[in-house]
Amino acid sequence: MITFTVEGILEGDKVKVSVKDTEFTIGLLGSDYPTPEEVLLASALSCLMLTVYYVANEKGLRIEKMNGYIEGNLDPKGFQGDPNIPPGFLDISYEIEVKADNKELLEKVLEESERRCPLKDTLTRSIKVNVKWKVI
Repeated sequence: MITFTVEGILEGDKVKVSVKDTEFTIGLLGSDYPTPEEVLLASALSCLMLTVYYVANEKGLRIEKMNGYIEGNLDPKGFQGDPNIPPGFLDISYEIEVKADNKELLEKVLEESERRCPLKDTLTRSIKVNVKWKVI
C-alpha cells in the first residue's frame, strides 16, 4: 500500500498546494491559474501516458513518440447549485498518439495500460471518499 499526500492553504481566491517539494497555485475558473478541474485532467492524461511508458518498458518495447490530449465537459450549473446537474465532469475523453516499431506489441501495451492506469481506474470506478471537517 502506498499513501500519497498533498497539503493546501487558501490564499484569497486561490489555493497553494504542496506536492513533495513543489508548490502549485490553483484558482477558480476565469483566474490566471489552472483550475482544480484542469489539474485533474493534467494528472489523468500524464498518468495514462506514463503508464504506457512503464508497461512498454516491462515488455521491452521502446516508445518512439507519444502526444496526448484530454478534455472534460462540465455543466457549471451543477457547481452553481442546480440539484438536477452533477457538479463534476459529465464525461472525459482522451486522445493519445503513440509511435513504436512493433505495432502488434504496442496494441497489447495500450490495452494493458488502459486497464492498469491508476487515475483512469479512479475516475471510472466508484471509490470511498472521506471528508473530515474541523471547525476552528
